[in-house]
Amino acid sequence: MANLYDGKMAAIYDAMYQTFVNYDEEYAFYNHLIPDNNSAHILEIGSGTGNLAKRFLENNQKYQGLDYSGDMISIARTRNKKGTFTQGDMRDFKLEKIVDSILITGRSTSYLITNDDINRTFEAVHKNLNENGLLIFDFIDANRFIPFTKENPVILHEAEFQNIKYIRESHWDTNNSLENFMLEWTAQYYTFFDGEKEVIENDFSTVRVFTLNEIQLFLYLNNFEIIKTIDRKTYAYDTYVIVAIKKTTA
Repeated sequence: MANLYDGKMAAIYDAMYQTFVNYDEEYAFYNHLIPDNNSAHILEIGSGTGNLAKRFLENNQKYQGLDYSGDMISIARTRNKKGTFTQGDMRDFKLEKIVDSILITGRSTSYLITNDDINRTFEAVHKNLNENGLLIFDFIDANRFIPFTKENPVILHEAEFQNIKYIRESHWDTNNSLENFMLEWTAQYYTFFDGEKEVIENDFSTVRVFTLNEIQLFLYLNNFEIIKTIDRKTYAYDTYVIVAIKKTTA
């Protein structure tokens, strides 16, 4: 897995996503999917800089966050003094106490490049959930996203935070030489002030997008039963959100 959003990128990500994502709406969306019997203790994987965490904690819910980036975790801890955040890998983690619901947010599944990555993640989630625990996660829909990138070779996203205008210029290239549905994402980040742009960072990642059928099979093979599938338009791309319940292994 790539060493995502460390160093300077963590702060840039945090600033831009204040505009990209309405975190009040995001909190309401996920909280609505968690029934009362699964809401006692929640883990968010891909908790980032703690924007969604802030809403859970403000509502006095038992929440903890896990993220791969140590710099993102540092920002989250600063933002949420009473929160519990752990740097860790979703493919291999063990909680001190198992939880009722696990969320994988922010399309973090895109960084599960291999089938082994996905199977290890779902296995780790299964082990860290209570009986009948919920797994809720989103993923980018390959059937819509790949044609979108072909038709839009350059994609611009603009954001403004604390009177600074940020722009991200993204280039997506399908890599047919790799297994699965993989894309190489190159992004340039810059600020825009008085008609002048200043490049502040460059980024590169290899990401994976999925078909709904792939995800259904991965969940079945890892002892999860899907109870809800939501076709959701997010700030930039079409995604699916899956709500699945842990099945007891034989």
